[in-house]
Amino acid sequence: MLVQLLSALLLWPQAGPAPDSTDVYYLVFLRPDPARTPLAKADGERIQSAHMANIRDMGARGILMAAGPFDDTPPTISGIFVLKAASLDEARRIAAQDPTVVEHRNRVDVFAWRGPRDVGVEYRRSHKENPQTPEGMGVQPFVMLYRGGDWDKQPTKRTQILAAHDEYIGRMRQEGKLGASGPVQGDASLQAIVIFHRMHDDEARRLAGEDPAVKAGVLRVEYHRWWSAEHVLPW
Repeated sequence: MLVQLLSALLLWPQAGPAPDSTDVYYLVFLRPDPARTPLAKADGERIQSAHMANIRDMGARGILMAAGPFDDTPPTISGIFVLKAASLDEARRIAAQDPTVVEHRNRVDVFAWRGPRDVGVEYRRSHKENPQTPEGMGVQPFVMLYRGGDWDKQPTKRTQILAAHDEYIGRMRQEGKLGASGPVQGDASLQAIVIFHRMHDDEARRLAGEDPAVKAGVLRVEYHRWWSAEHVLPW
């Protein structure tokens, strides 16, 4: 427990926001249901229409801070919701009501994430002032950092390695390369989320691979392409 707590603290960049400028969100990963079968066009359009209506409803209720599809080959994640909810159980309940889940097109993984405050705030403000504000959709390189193969092989060095990771994340933020980052809470494998500003895939992959903890094998990169609207990320 102490090691997990220390690791979570180290995974929050010291050069990033102070703890009082963070917030707890719930990340909902919509993953293709292995049991899904081909749909008739009309059924697919009906489910997608209901899915988009649910997204708009969650946004209007102030529950949904961000959303968007993933563009990966092969697809392992259909899309993501960033929710504000009272608890993990509540976030799971909300996620289970999405029509793509009800219709067994997707299943959900839900994690608590301590990210920067004000995710989605500027987007909501600009669209409230002018409903015609363009979405400005684009790809945000989205990195999931898992425990690497050497997580348990270097227990005496792990604190030092994660401190170097911490400094690296803070430096990337100061250089304007990050839109958001922060530790995932309560999961034994997934440790942190790092979201880059829009850049070429090769550049984002290079930056993720140069993380000292990744180079040391303490953390492992899982790279994704997330389509997000403009003004969603706070940094």
